[in-house]
Amino acid sequence: MNESKNSANAMWGGRFASGPDEIMSRINASIDFDQRLYAQDIAGSVAHCQMLVRQGIVSQSDGDAILSGLDTVLQEIESGRCEFKTALEDIHMNI
Repeated sequence: MNESKNSANAMWGGRFASGPDEIMSRINASIDFDQRLYAQDIAGSVAHCQMLVRQGIVSQSDGDAILSGLDTVLQEIESGRCEFKTALEDIHMNI
């Protein structure tokens, strides 16, 4: 994998001198299968954000911004405007 692909994927950036081989990228990507889990992934992220706000780890204003962003992503997916990217591997990274 070349450096531009490596730096475009935060999962690999900084941990390795280069990203995974192309065959591993194709094998590892599950977005074609798990994109149907978008609602559950967003619901989990919403719950996690709310917990972080309640615990004082994230400010209320930052929490509100995160929740607004998650709602925007949900709307984009449900309206068909979201293009899932195989390079991001799975539903969580795409969201």
